[in-house]
Amino acid sequence: MITKIILSGIFFLASVVHLNANQPGFLQELGPKTSERKVLLATEPTRFKDALIQEMIRLLNDGQTYILIVNHSRNGLNDIDPRQFKAVFISNSGATAQVRPWVLQFLNRVKDFDQNIILHTTQTTVWTPPVKVDSVTSASDMGAVRRLAQEYVERIKKLL
Repeated sequence: MITKIILSGIFFLASVVHLNANQPGFLQELGPKTSERKVLLATEPTRFKDALIQEMIRLLNDGQTYILIVNHSRNGLNDIDPRQFKAVFISNSGATAQVRPWVLQFLNRVKDFDQNIILHTTQTTVWTPPVKVDSVTSASDMGAVRRLAQEYVERIKKLL
């Protein structure tokens, strides 16, 4: 009987992980979904962005904040409505001094209700992204991850 319950639990967990892994752009969610404090972190996989987002999660994950992490380069922003979150943070590569086209499409789609969006773009030169939302740029400097994460989380907390 116990073995059957354990196997059922393992099967259920594997099914949930499999379903979530197959959602386009879904990476992870933490904290209570019923929380008033909801944060979306949208990123794309690079060594720097992975480290930055993980440090931001560490700073934000207080057990009282719902955090959804998506991969915007795999359509993670497609079904996102920023009004469902207190803060939306998008980390994006400024390839050839341009914001990713799918990020611009998202920003254009939500332009009437984008007051809670912070766009982070990695770029090695001084550059102002051509967007109307709160935006910051940084180099992909692994030595600056902690400092940048703290700075960006402070911006997010002002929205919470």
